[in-house]
Amino acid sequence: MESVDLAQPLELEKFGSSDPEWLRLVRQSDDATAFHLPAWSSAVSGTYGFPSFVLGIRGVDGRLLAGLPVMEVRDLIGRPRLVSLPFTDHCPPLHGEDVNLAGLACSLVRWQSTGGLPGLEVRAALPSVEGTLTQTVGTRHLVGLEPDADALFRRLHRNRIQKRIRRAREFGVEVTLSRSTADLATFYQLHCATRRRQGVPVQPRRFIRNIGEKVIETGHGFVILARIRDKPIATALYLAWNRHLIYKYGASDSAFWKLGANFLVHWTAMEWGCLNGYRTYDFGRTDAGHESLREFKAAWGSNEVALLHNYIGGAGGSSGRGRASEILKHVIRHSPALFGRAVGEVLYRYAA
Repeated sequence: MESVDLAQPLELEKFGSSDPEWLRLVRQSDDATAFHLPAWSSAVSGTYGFPSFVLGIRGVDGRLLAGLPVMEVRDLIGRPRLVSLPFTDHCPPLHGEDVNLAGLACSLVRWQSTGGLPGLEVRAALPSVEGTLTQTVGTRHLVGLEPDADALFRRLHRNRIQKRIRRAREFGVEVTLSRSTADLATFYQLHCATRRRQGVPVQPRRFIRNIGEKVIETGHGFVILARIRDKPIATALYLAWNRHLIYKYGASDSAFWKLGANFLVHWTAMEWGCLNGYRTYDFGRTDAGHESLREFKAAWGSNEVALLHNYIGGAGGSSGRGRASEILKHVIRHSPALFGRAVGEVLYRYAA
């Protein structure tokens, strides 16, 4: 294996996400998730038209030593910025064992500054070098999976989790794991209702459709649906690849919360992960101040880690909280469902 010290910045190269060397690096990296696959970039670009590419450093033999997927997005007044990667919580750069990440960070700083390029947001931690700004944007909760699903179940909080999973089964809640277009459409219906209840804009239907066609149908994800007497009452959309199982979106019918169907949905996904050799279950991002959500995720025996994003050539991210967001939340909750979808159609293009 070629050993290269990237302690000094090297030239970065732009190339397509289907480049064979990028695909090789993705396949060989333990840190790679479904977000690194061309399928995810294709789903996002296909929805919003964001230009997509990979930034990488090649060795003298042409092999890719390190790289990260990037998209160019714009804010509400048209200013461009680069993101690695839109609509992800955590998307680390990929690299070989002998790559010095500080050198990669220096290369990114030089590439951005000398090229007069827009600011770059990397949704992962980078070594602290001049020209970078690291911010804590929330927390992640990761459950360690193991081949013995029963052993994992015993680690769950007895009253807060185990009891509710058992109760859901006693009430007759049935769950299915699916990759069908029909079940994805059912997911979206519950998703829209849940987002309205939360006062959150809804992603366009075509975004979910693109995820279905490009990610789920290619075997890199699935939907779990919970039903009671054939009525859908809880659901979740997952990304699954390279032994990383990611909980991306969840939804439920509040009229049936007492049945505990959402607990059974999570457990069904975890059990599937155990049986299929997955090593982590990623609950995704939790924003500061959401203590009840943190407690819920902790009850599954998860490990809480800081969610860090890195900014190069920019002022850093925004929490998205404030008076304006609270007003919007109130309006969405008290408006027809189509209003939340219309707001999402506009805003998500600029808040990727």
